[in-house]
Amino acid sequence: MDGVSRRVLARLGEQRVLSKAAMNAALDLSGLRPSVEERRKFALTTMRVAGVLSLAAGMVFLVAFNWRDLGLYGRFAIVELLLLAALAVAWTQGVARLSGRLALLLAVILTGVLLALFGQTYQTGANLYELFLGWAALALPWVIACRWAPCWGVWLLLVNIALMLIAQAAGRGDLLSGIIWNRQRESAWALGLLVDSVLYAVLAFSVKRPSLGLSSQWLQRGVAAAAMVFGTIMMLDRITSSSQDGAAAALEILLFLAASAGFAVYAYSQKLDLFNFAALALSLIMVTTAQLGKMLMEGRAGIEALFILGCWVILASTGSVIGISNLAKQWRKKEGATA
Repeated sequence: MDGVSRRVLARLGEQRVLSKAAMNAALDLSGLRPSVEERRKFALTTMRVAGVLSLAAGMVFLVAFNWRDLGLYGRFAIVELLLLAALAVAWTQGVARLSGRLALLLAVILTGVLLALFGQTYQTGANLYELFLGWAALALPWVIACRWAPCWGVWLLLVNIALMLIAQAAGRGDLLSGIIWNRQRESAWALGLLVDSVLYAVLAFSVKRPSLGLSSQWLQRGVAAAAMVFGTIMMLDRITSSSQDGAAAALEILLFLAASAGFAVYAYSQKLDLFNFAALALSLIMVTTAQLGKMLMEGRAGIEALFILGCWVILASTGSVIGISNLAKQWRKKEGATA
């Protein structure tokens, strides 16, 4: 069973191809059952990560609770000293060790704390999306140096929060003209779909270079999910919008279809994960249901419109499940033949 990996066995278990007894036998024969040392290492890593997150959260509450007592210089000093200490630990320990990676992760989080402290102290009047953009920009060198999937996950989360806040600010007209699209033209949610699509492509090309820390499957899943959330909101925004700009609508539809096709083609070529197909199916069902509902409203359909929408959701959901299940069976047969 040299060709068997934990990922293959996990997928077979999730799809209930192997019974519990067969799974236990496969783990024993392949030597892939986690040992006591591996379980201990996982528990220690989990507790260390939890300790770093608790330290960062404790710093926030410490400064907030003692806001007046610490004074201006005291507030900045306590955060900056801990930030410098984290960077010093990362420098001395190196990113090859877990302690160095955790120190850089703490530095990434404390960067945001420092920016928030600056904005709260001096009341700069900056928008919230500017905080997250600055946070992501300043933390990027440390994330690159860390080369660790959890650190990349935090950075990607910051980028997507900033994109979401940018879209919301554009809808309120808070952004300068020309920086972002407004509702009368292209939806601001298109920016999130475009950026996440590019990030997904970067992750896909980085799979063959695990040293960068970008090869974890959950990173790809998170970015794909975020992209489809932005794309779905963009399409729903266009469907419910009163704008008659045909060129903008065509551009958004083209972007949505191109991104959806890209996610599907890559997932099918890799034959490793069905998550993309599930996310695409959910997005398409929501978009098509909204479009069908709009058409029925414009046609002044009566109560039968609810019946039509219900039937469409049932049919589309059933078809998606059947299609994804058949695809899983095909992949399973190929895995069985190669294993």
